[in-house]
Amino acid sequence: MKAHTTFVSVAIALVQLFDLAIHAATDQLEPLRVASNLVILLWLAVVTSGKISASMRQTGIVSLGGYLLLNALFLAQAGFTNPAQGGAVRWMLILLVALTLALTSRFLHISVHSQSGTSSNEKRDADSRRNN
Repeated sequence: MKAHTTFVSVAIALVQLFDLAIHAATDQLEPLRVASNLVILLWLAVVTSGKISASMRQTGIVSLGGYLLLNALFLAQAGFTNPAQGGAVRWMLILLVALTLALTSRFLHISVHSQSGTSSNEKRDADSRRNN
C-alpha cells in the first residue's frame, strides 16, 4: 500500500475511533452508529491486511453504502436533533459522516488508480521502447 493510501486509511480509522470514543465518553453508544463504525473499520482491516485487493472497488462501495444506510436508519429512528443535548442538531454526526464519505471516496479513488496499471511515464517509456 502506498504512503498516501496508508495516510487516508489511517485517517478513516481515526474518524471511526473518534466517533466511538465520543459516544462511549458521553454514555450514548447507539447500536446503529456503532455498527456503522464497525462496518468501515472491518472493511479497512480486510483491505489493509491484504485479504482483498484495495482495488476491489465494489467492497468499498458496499461498505460505504452500509455505513450510510445505518446512519440514515439511526437518523430516521432518533431524529436530526439530540434530546440529550437540549435538542441540538446532530452536527457532529453530519461532520463525521461527511468526513468518512470524503475520505473513503478518496481511498477508493487512489487505490483503484494506483493498482489499475502502470503510471503514464511507465506507459510512455514502454511505448518508446516498442517503437525503437
